[in-house]
Amino acid sequence: MWRWLRRIVIGLVGLVIAALLAGATYDWLAARQDLAATPAPGRLVDVGGHRLHIWCTGEGSPAVILESGLAGWSVDWGFVQPEVARFTRVCSYDRAGMGYSDAGPSPRTARRIAHELAELVDRAGIAGPLVLVGASSGGLSVRMFASDQGARLAGLVLVEASHEDQSHEVPSIAPIVPLASSVGLLRLLGVSFSLNPESLAPAVQGYARAMRFRGSGYRAAANEIVHFPESATEVRTSRRPLGTPVVVVTGGLHTEETWQRLQRDQVGLSPRGCQIIAERSGHLVMVQQPQAVVDAVRAVVDAARGKDVICRQRQP
Repeated sequence: MWRWLRRIVIGLVGLVIAALLAGATYDWLAARQDLAATPAPGRLVDVGGHRLHIWCTGEGSPAVILESGLAGWSVDWGFVQPEVARFTRVCSYDRAGMGYSDAGPSPRTARRIAHELAELVDRAGIAGPLVLVGASSGGLSVRMFASDQGARLAGLVLVEASHEDQSHEVPSIAPIVPLASSVGLLRLLGVSFSLNPESLAPAVQGYARAMRFRGSGYRAAANEIVHFPESATEVRTSRRPLGTPVVVVTGGLHTEETWQRLQRDQVGLSPRGCQIIAERSGHLVMVQQPQAVVDAVRAVVDAARGKDVICRQRQP
């Protein structure tokens, strides 16, 4: 009896291992096929052990760098980037693990992300000063950049940006995401953390579909959200007044009072701070009302060029 029980247990363990290996192989082959069918629109730049994907368009100074929120990447800016490229150089990029970028070291905190962004800018040959645009949790990393390397900054645009004092709860699924993504389970189930490709600009939808289920993206997003409290602490302890313009873009449909209060607090990061209310938007202003983001970026670029910042309080 015990001999048969042992054989059954060994057989079940073997089946589980075989299933995991099959799932990992399926995910690896699918990812390679997606990448071969839809190559990156930009270029990969080594930042010291791993490569980040950056996509630059337009000409002029100051250069604008677009930083996405949690589980987001360069395609999120498909409506904004072409419009900004009309008046200056603008670059969207993929954080480590996201989109077309290689996976990076853990933990994925705001300071590490800001450091990697600085390396990317240097090695990509992008001259300063820089206008940094951070959406949602990407607001924390661009603020870290501003605090640590303020001399390189021409201004900030914070789009529905996360705040260091907001409440945060780690989703219960986060600890199992690395395993579930590595064996292709999330891809098989069609679960994606990124934006629906159909909601994005038509020009980037193909890239969004190709990278939507990439395993490294799930793992990077889970790592970032698990370490959000650490990122918030980094931002809180490094907070200091900025001398450059700060434009805060807030969705008018995002009416939760605490969130609105924290958005207004970020206006106070600089004596040259102001706020734009995008009346028709919730959290995803760059998709729902991209012109509000374009106007905010233009205001900061104009200020860097010696013109007055005109920050309208509401964006119709």
